[in-house]
Amino acid sequence: MARYLAVGNCYDKDWCDLRIFFSNAKIEFLNTGTDKRWHGLQQRPDRAILQDARHGKYELVFAGDTGFPHFNPRKGLLRNFCNTTWKTLCHPNLLAGRLFPFSRLSVPLAGIDMGDSMVLDNRRFSILESCVCFFKRELPQNPSNAFLYTTSKTENSCNVTNIEFFRNSIKKLRPISLGVDTATAARIAEIHPEKRVDVFYAGRLENRLNRQAGLKQLERLKAEGFAIDVANERLPREEFFRRCAQAYLVWSPEGNGWDCWRHYEAALAGSVPLMQSPTIRRHAPLRDDVHAIYYFVEDDHLAVRVRQALQNRPRLIEMGLAARQHVLTWHTHEALNRYVVEETQRTREEAGL
Repeated sequence: MARYLAVGNCYDKDWCDLRIFFSNAKIEFLNTGTDKRWHGLQQRPDRAILQDARHGKYELVFAGDTGFPHFNPRKGLLRNFCNTTWKTLCHPNLLAGRLFPFSRLSVPLAGIDMGDSMVLDNRRFSILESCVCFFKRELPQNPSNAFLYTTSKTENSCNVTNIEFFRNSIKKLRPISLGVDTATAARIAEIHPEKRVDVFYAGRLENRLNRQAGLKQLERLKAEGFAIDVANERLPREEFFRRCAQAYLVWSPEGNGWDCWRHYEAALAGSVPLMQSPTIRRHAPLRDDVHAIYYFVEDDHLAVRVRQALQNRPRLIEMGLAARQHVLTWHTHEALNRYVVEETQRTREEAGL
C-alpha cells in the first residue's frame, strides 16, 4: 500500500497543486477534479481510498485544491447556490473532495497551493485549519497579506493578526517553488553549447507592463552593441532550452506570479537568471550575485545590472554552473517531495503532535 495520499483536482496537469508528486511511486492519488481519466493517477475507487484515510492507513496526506465550488462571501447567496448546484450536477466527482474528512484524519495533513495569487482563497480554510503545514508558492513577504479581503474583517494586515484563526494559520505557512520535473531537469542540464548571446528572452508581452518596459531597455542595450536575443514567437521546448543555454543571462521577469518555471529552466541550462527583485518568500532561493542577478523595476536598473554583469563574463559562466547545481539540489519535483515531507514531519515533532 502507498505510504502517502494526495487529494485534489488533478484535471489540469500543468497547473495542478499536486504535480510535484506525479512521479512519486509512494503516493496514491484521489482525483477530485472533473475528469477521473486524467493522467491515470487514481488507481482505486473513491470509497476504498476514503475508507483507508479514515482508518489512518497513510503516513501523510497532501491536500491541494479539491475543485469543489465552496461558498464565496464576495458573491451573493443566489450566485453561490446556483454555481455550486450546477457544477455538482455536471461533475459528481467533485463530491469526493467536498466529503473528504480533512478535519477527522488521524494522520498529519499538509496543504499545497501552487496558484498565482498571493491571497489564499477562503475555500482552502478547512484544509488550513486541519493541516500541520501549508505550502504556498506565492507566499507574501508579509504572510499576513495572504489573508487580505478573505473576510469582511480583514481589510488590512493588522486586522488579520487580531483574529486567532489567522494568527494560528500564519504559523503554518511555508514557501515552495514551482520547480521542474526531475526528468526534464536532467535533460536540460545535459545541454552544453558555446555561449554566443549576452541576454536571451522568450515570453509573452501582451498585458505585461513590466515586461514591456524591460524590453525597451534590452532594445537600447542591443543598440549599444550587446548581443540580445529576443524570440517574438512561441518556441518549441527544446529550442527554448538550447537558446537559454547559449546565453550568459536569461531575462526572467514575473508573469501572473513572481515565481515561474523560466527561473529554474534558465539555471538548469547553465545560464544566469535575470529576475525582478522578489515580492514573495522563497524556498531555497537563487542568491543574488551567486546564482542569479536581480534588478529593481524603477528607472533603468535592469540595463544597469546587465552592463555590470557582462563586465565579467567568465564569472557569469561560474554563476550559471552554480545555479544549475542549486536547482538540481533543491528545485526538482523529487527534491520538493522531500522538502514537503520532511518539513511537515519536523514541524509536527517540534509541536509534539
